[in-house]
Amino acid sequence: PPPRKELPVAFLGGGAVSAGGSLYCFALMVPGGYEEGLLRWQHEQKAGIFGCNEAAIYSNDSVAVADNVRAKVVNSTLKCEYGGDSMSALNSWIFIAVWEKVIALGDFKAHDWVVKVDPDAVFLPSRLKQRVIGANSSYGVYLNNCIEGLHGPLEIISHGGMFVFDKGIAHCESHLSWEFDTWGEDVFLRHCMRLLKVKQIDDFRLLSETHCFHEDPERDNCASGKVAFHPFKTEKGYLRCLQGAKDAPDR
Repeated sequence: PPPRKELPVAFLGGGAVSAGGSLYCFALMVPGGYEEGLLRWQHEQKAGIFGCNEAAIYSNDSVAVADNVRAKVVNSTLKCEYGGDSMSALNSWIFIAVWEKVIALGDFKAHDWVVKVDPDAVFLPSRLKQRVIGANSSYGVYLNNCIEGLHGPLEIISHGGMFVFDKGIAHCESHLSWEFDTWGEDVFLRHCMRLLKVKQIDDFRLLSETHCFHEDPERDNCASGKVAFHPFKTEKGYLRCLQGAKDAPDR
């Protein structure tokens, strides 16, 4: 993998909402399938998003995932077509509905960073906190995890970036809707951030997956020292990756 890339000096300094780099983390869940069981297991293990300062699950049904954990309902069927050059999920409208709900509820406002995590991504919040130590979350930025552009399993926006997103998401919808039959939600998000002049900060130590840098976290036992690994769709696979990641040194 490429060497660790430090966050720019201009991004460092005071202005954080909390000294510890507080994280608001969420996942979108399709109810009744493997994602529901996997998130329930993560909650039992206090793993993934449930290691953040605040965690939430969004879905199209108010499903009780665990005690005191009920999905927040978004206005979407969560169904989409597949297409484009890579036959990827054309799910921009789904995630626009999710982001609009996140913004409307406003729970993120108490935190430095908003982190969207796919249910099948093995995510270590403590490592992300180490990556953003000293970062000024009041700046409008998002963290780019791949040399090809932001990939969707892990999406991270600063406190300041979320306020810009709040004001401009409708602008992005109207100006970028022509893309929705070609690309998925991660392309929408990075194009929206660019349109709104939310600064891209590259950090290629965030995500390990086969679709970027030709990595294979399953083969490598999630030992790269990165923040998240994707995809792991079973409890057994998730646990094996999580243990491998914890046994490897942070880098």
